[in-house]
Amino acid sequence: MTVRAKALITLLPSDQGGLPHELPFRTQSLVVCACAGEHGVGPSRPFQVAITADDEEPLVPGDWLHVVTIATTDDDAVAYLRPGERFRLWCGHDVGSGIVSRRLI
Repeated sequence: MTVRAKALITLLPSDQGGLPHELPFRTQSLVVCACAGEHGVGPSRPFQVAITADDEEPLVPGDWLHVVTIATTDDDAVAYLRPGERFRLWCGHDVGSGIVSRRLI
C-alpha cells in the first residue's frame, strides 16, 4: 500500500544548517521523521519518502510553506502521517520541517 499525504514544508536556509543546494521538484533525497500518537507525543520514526512539489518548482533552502505531496510504501506511515501532524525533514541532520494538511486516497 502507498501512503500519500499533502503537506506544507519549510526548509532551513543553507547558512542555518539547511541543504547546501536546491533539490529537484521530485526527490527521494529526504527522510521524513514523524511521531506517532496524539500530536506527535509518541516515539519518532524515519520514513523513506518521495516528495513532489505541487508547483513543480525546485525545493530551495529557505523555502517557506512549500506545498508538496509525500508518498511512502511503508504501511506504518498511516499512524504517523495524519492531518495536523508535524514532522522533521532529515538529510544526515535536520534540514526542515513540515505539517500534514490532509491524507490522499
